[in-house]
Amino acid sequence: MNSYDFKTYSELFTHITTNYKNNTFLNYLENGEYKNISIETFKNKVICLSLAMKDLGIKAGDKVAIFANSSPFWLIFDFAIHEVGAISVPIFANISSKNLNFEIQDAKIKYIFIDNEERIKDIEDENSELIFITHNFCIKEDRFFNVDDILIIGQQICDSKGFEAYIPNEDEIFSIIYTSGNTGTPKGVMLTHKNIVSQLHDINTLISLKQNETALSLLPLAHIFERTVMSYYLSRGVSIYFVDEITNVANLLKVVKPTIMTAVPRLLEKIYNKIQTNISNKPFIGKFIASKAFEYAQNESMNKNSLLFPIFDKIVYSKFRDIFGSKLEKLISGGAALPKDISVFFNNIGVPIYQGYGLTEFSPVISTNHPKANKIGSTGRVLPSATIKILEDGELLVKGPSLMKGYLNQEKLTNETIDNQGWLHTGDIARVDEQGYLYITSRKKEVFKTSTGEYVAAVQIEQKLAKNKYIEFAVIIANNRKYTTALLFVDKEIFNEAKRLNKHLTIQEYYNNEKITSEINNYIKEVNKDLNEWEKVVQYKLITNDISIETGELTPSMKVCRAFIEQKYENDINSMY
Repeated sequence: MNSYDFKTYSELFTHITTNYKNNTFLNYLENGEYKNISIETFKNKVICLSLAMKDLGIKAGDKVAIFANSSPFWLIFDFAIHEVGAISVPIFANISSKNLNFEIQDAKIKYIFIDNEERIKDIEDENSELIFITHNFCIKEDRFFNVDDILIIGQQICDSKGFEAYIPNEDEIFSIIYTSGNTGTPKGVMLTHKNIVSQLHDINTLISLKQNETALSLLPLAHIFERTVMSYYLSRGVSIYFVDEITNVANLLKVVKPTIMTAVPRLLEKIYNKIQTNISNKPFIGKFIASKAFEYAQNESMNKNSLLFPIFDKIVYSKFRDIFGSKLEKLISGGAALPKDISVFFNNIGVPIYQGYGLTEFSPVISTNHPKANKIGSTGRVLPSATIKILEDGELLVKGPSLMKGYLNQEKLTNETIDNQGWLHTGDIARVDEQGYLYITSRKKEVFKTSTGEYVAAVQIEQKLAKNKYIEFAVIIANNRKYTTALLFVDKEIFNEAKRLNKHLTIQEYYNNEKITSEINNYIKEVNKDLNEWEKVVQYKLITNDISIETGELTPSMKVCRAFIEQKYENDINSMY
């Protein structure tokens, strides 16, 4: 199987293990040092684990959950599931207990791969028949099996009986991916082998990934965006390095020196803001040069042939590139919209960002920029196998081989989302320019109508507000209200830096500081200058409470749960009217 012609995830496994040799294929941190798993070891572990799974009673069609942090072992377990013909159900490692139990019950999970002993107590008694396959810890009780132990059993079966993989049909369900549930209860998206593999074939025509490249993986594999990109990395046999903690990313970028990685806009916004803060803290001459270079890089039509560019590039931009390890050639941004000015800045300093757009229901990529065609501000051109159309109200519709089979246990919702002509109604408002680049302008459900009849596109305003260094997340309130207001969730990192200098400082004291409140007020005034009168933020509330996935304000993919926040902070909202 030398050509890129596999049709199922099982054939992808054969493609990887037949065509490539790589001693640093999958890499994970142990005691601060990277440990390597070769393709040969990967192959052996997948085969032995799949045989052990069969011995445990796992069979084709069973739903098997992966409730673990992203790592090579996540991938090994996933591939083993498919070699048995079972269906993998990824669950975010940081999911709330409520949604964890809902997904286990909704998918009728029989077996669960878990790497965190603490989270077992979050699984309710209704799921008492679950069989646990543990990693990184051992429990000597019924229904608990450790991966290392059953791998030995799998090896023994392989030595005595050999290995015969399950051969799936490309229309069989490959995985059930639960959406983040930012508008309510999570929905189980049923994806087939054809869905995911069609994505890989499309991506392969757009991105030339050489086997000697190095990928850094920091996003959760339970998210379809990282899962699909990861599948493409695997299909090209490249070396993949996993991040252990998101707080360790800055350090690992310099250790791994990746040539390709994925990121969500919030991470890039934080790096952008950090660069600005570092510049402001420099001595006078350094601050002057860096400020001019920063300002120069924000010009969308920056002239790289000017006399200034090579000077700025050597003295300033090269230092900015070092933040990413100095070798980054492809940075793929997805999961949410990336503000255009941030994309302009990074592309100008030599960190090429390629923004894409998609939905879990489409496996997920619908359009993407890439090295052969990158238009900053757009979400790129539509994938070769996808077809789109835009309705009169601006809603984007899409169809193609990547379109989901449907929502698990929700036939009515499936029929509401996919019409009788096979079009997926994305719920996003879009336009296409004369060169075929797609632009997502807003989300239908996040365009609010004020009580005076004017429309407010919340997300665009929230993105502008969250670019302020003191603001982590912003939530616009306008639906059926007489004017626009905002809840501003403060940035805890910047407070923690101040607390190092004054250990008695409270977060309320910090954000009541006149200098800081004045800066925030002035920033909001600047944002308001570019908004229509009815969109301007008239009042706001600074929220210093913790905002997290566990407490319900955020989804596992770090989007705000708007309905939950509006309910939780109802009194704060009402006080602004």
